[in-house]
Amino acid sequence: MPTLLSPEEIATQGAPDASPNRLPSPHVFAGRAERLRKLAEGHAMADFLAFAARLADAQQTLLDRLGPTAPPDEAQLRRCRQHGMPPLDAHGAQLPADWTSVLHDLATAVVPHAPAGLQNAIAALPDFPQERLAALARAILRGDEDLSNPIELALAPLIGASLQVLWASRALGLATSDIPAGFEGGQCPACGAPPVASIVRIGDAGHGVRYATCSLCACEWHVTRIKCVPCQNTRGIAYQGLEGAAGPAHPGVKAETCPECQASLKIVSMETDPAVDAFADDLATLALDMLVDEAGFHRAGRNLFLFLP
Repeated sequence: MPTLLSPEEIATQGAPDASPNRLPSPHVFAGRAERLRKLAEGHAMADFLAFAARLADAQQTLLDRLGPTAPPDEAQLRRCRQHGMPPLDAHGAQLPADWTSVLHDLATAVVPHAPAGLQNAIAALPDFPQERLAALARAILRGDEDLSNPIELALAPLIGASLQVLWASRALGLATSDIPAGFEGGQCPACGAPPVASIVRIGDAGHGVRYATCSLCACEWHVTRIKCVPCQNTRGIAYQGLEGAAGPAHPGVKAETCPECQASLKIVSMETDPAVDAFADDLATLALDMLVDEAGFHRAGRNLFLFLP
């Protein structure tokens, strides 16, 4: 007699034809900026989202200038594939030699449009100790930054944006076959950073196939639907959305919550809204984070435009 599978068990079978990993688009930041501008229209956080769009535009300009970075040598790539290690490891890697140039160029591009706190921090940037900047950048890459200093708190999104440009450039130098395959966990197989959210794609990526989107390098890796990305649990997964006066607000975005690890990671669906962007739509739905926080779940996604003291 054939065994009947529960919906959860069916979901965890995955999509056999899905590509395990996806590289970022060479125009990833331009697409993100366009989405942020659209989301800013009529939004309660319109000024914030509009500034984020300008910052993403500046990121694209710098990515176009840098182009793809040469990949690690073949011996290192082979070791990474064999042992399941990210070839662009962000946690223990040295900062790129040109990282402060990218930071200063981004600062110059956005300072006319920046909020007052960031303008003041950018004004202090030329005299800011280089070793403190480097320490803050490395802490952001590790995810253990201490932002009790108000200038460092203001600079953190700018530093995060600079690191995104550099790691996206590195990712564009890879082939998908350079990235270890078959890993569905909560760390990017290309660089080891956590996801910002997950996205259900349509089109050439496979209709209805879900990927986690890296918060740093913008690579994507295949993850099963109805499954907690941080802890891999498949039982009791639930979804929450935002409701407006006229019905669902941001219907393409849900918070996926896990009763095992109490984590919440957003899932954005191109099936519902083909224009969604994991990073941009995450920023536009911070009210959803507040909702699930009140229900006892902690935010598992990391957004490098969003830092708290």
